Amino acid sequence: MPMIRQSPNGLLDSLPAKDYALLLGHLRPIDLLCGQVLIEAGRPLQRVYFPHQGVISSMISVGQGDLVEVAMIGRDGVFGASALFGELSLTSAMMRYPGRASVIDVGHFRAAADSSPALRAALMQHLSTQIMQAEQIAACNASHGVEARLCRRLLQLRELSRSGRMTLTQEAMAQMLAVQRNTISLVAHALRRAGVIRYSRGDLEITDLAGLIRRSCECSMADHISHDLVCNDPQPRRHSRFDDGLAQRSPS
Repeated sequence: MPMIRQSPNGLLDSLPAKDYALLLGHLRPIDLLCGQVLIEAGRPLQRVYFPHQGVISSMISVGQGDLVEVAMIGRDGVFGASALFGELSLTSAMMRYPGRASVIDVGHFRAAADSSPALRAALMQHLSTQIMQAEQIAACNASHGVEARLCRRLLQLRELSRSGRMTLTQEAMAQMLAVQRNTISLVAHALRRAGVIRYSRGDLEITDLAGLIRRSCECSMADHISHDLVCNDPQPRRHSRFDDGLAQRSPS
């Protein structure tokens, strides 16, 4: 008999029933649109978001107010958990891919966390993986070319959104990679010419997954390890999208 999930969000679903019950009466569903701003850095945290679908982009401001992405959060995670430690958001957040989430006011969230060691442990694990993701992004930006980095982020977005089609402007891709829009234009054109993606006026579709994997940097495997930690899965698993991509490599 299949197990009934208590929540579409992986973090909430992982909680013991008694701990989830501390949150349940205060959670409310909300539909979030692509590009919708959830909060700006430096603003007081008022709500905590547990995605069911969709992808939240966490960003920091650099230079002349330009935003650079430091983490992506999907259905196994949470945005706003830093409310446990402070009043203000350290990052800006917007929806990179639309979807539904469970939302809870910060006061109720803190009260539940104060009463639940299991919830605190799950939140700390998630925050640790976000730090790990930000560090990986910084290392990737310093070490790998733009095409490899873009392919990696498209793979990550595909996995988190569970879709090979997405709305992604050149400005959004520039935020993801901390590069200029004209650089993104050149790289996207090359990937389109190679048949890896279809891209027109912000509508992007991955058409050759194996080709995208071949062009991605090795940081993609670190993304999978980070995802497994968020899912509380300590056992190594078969990462099918990499195995499938490698299986389709042309013989050298």
